[in-house]
Amino acid sequence: MSANYLAGPQGLLWSINARAVLDVIDREGPLGRPEITRATGLSKTTVAQALRELVARGAVEEAGADTTRRGPAATLYRIAPRCALALGVDIGHLRIRAVLVDAVGETLAQAETRAPRRRVADTAAAVAALAAECAARAGTEPGAVGQAVVGVPAVVARDGRTVRRAYGLPQGGRGLAEAIERDLPVPLLLENDVNLAAVAEQRFGACAGVADFVLLGVGVGLGAGIVLGGRLHRGFAGGAGEVAFLPHPATELGTEVLGARRIAEQARQAGIEGSPSTREIFDSARAGDERALAVVDATARRIAHVAASVALVIEPELFVLGGAFGASADLLLGRIRRHLARDAAPLPIRIVASGVPGDPVLRGASWLARHRARERAFAAAVGGRPHETAAGGPYDIATGGPYGTDLAGAGKGDIT
Repeated sequence: MSANYLAGPQGLLWSINARAVLDVIDREGPLGRPEITRATGLSKTTVAQALRELVARGAVEEAGADTTRRGPAATLYRIAPRCALALGVDIGHLRIRAVLVDAVGETLAQAETRAPRRRVADTAAAVAALAAECAARAGTEPGAVGQAVVGVPAVVARDGRTVRRAYGLPQGGRGLAEAIERDLPVPLLLENDVNLAAVAEQRFGACAGVADFVLLGVGVGLGAGIVLGGRLHRGFAGGAGEVAFLPHPATELGTEVLGARRIAEQARQAGIEGSPSTREIFDSARAGDERALAVVDATARRIAHVAASVALVIEPELFVLGGAFGASADLLLGRIRRHLARDAAPLPIRIVASGVPGDPVLRGASWLARHRARERAFAAAVGGRPHETAAGGPYDIATGGPYGTDLAGAGKGDIT
């Protein structure tokens, strides 16, 4: 990468112009110089100089020639895929999955392993091993990763590192960020898994173009990813969305209204023997088991009550069933809607199944990691700062603006 960076006011002007060229190529590329000139309003000379330098610095590359136009074929330019690499990780209760993506979102490698159950150090080592495996498959080194985002079944504080409350992580997740960084020394961010699923829903699923929505996901517990005005709402200390603890007439105050444990309790009350998982109970319901169908209906009623409680406070445009709920939408959606019509008819509640294929947490993590890695790469290429605040900056998942995390603790960003 060229080290001939300009200084002073001339350098600042070049950085601004180069960033304009980079953003146009990123948004609309591959493009030829004539299209870039028209889109940016810059002179032909300025565009040519910017392109030459961006290619030299590895942010942009030639992508063949446009032979469809009249006259001489114009060279096309696109974002160089390898200018930024990003790692997304989903730490689940049973499995840990990882994916390595490039700057344009192409998947380079994926890997997974069984989730350790006893020590945080083992979990961190597993994450680092998956990163190394993905990097090797992609022909690179783990240290080339520009950003790692790790989804966890936990409440994560605003610093993006501290686990406040964990649902099944070894040792309560204490020291997880530090342990991962010891084994994988790259920029790291921890984020709640349901929040990442909400990011994926906005980018790839049922909520494209929806400014206000709530994703309800169940694992060991029930959680909500809340998006308001296109922005992920995390709360003052990162705990927004812990809807499993909303008061409910059938549960004691401060206990979970819904989650895997509560569904198992309902199964026992219905006379189902053994310790079937939520999936097994729902599979039995599909097969026509009356006891399992009763558990499904009770679950649907509680989901309806949770949605109604949330709607009274923030009235989102849409609720989305994610996680195990989304996988069982065929059983749940109709029942939830009937309970809403009976118990919460005045509320304008619309509920749909998740539209994200694959692992939504992993997709949200890799998308967020890619965005942050690209911002750093783009800023380095133009000799400026990333489009972020000093605290990590705000990110508006509706508009695709700079990522907002307030997660580094200082500035006031769009993730609040």
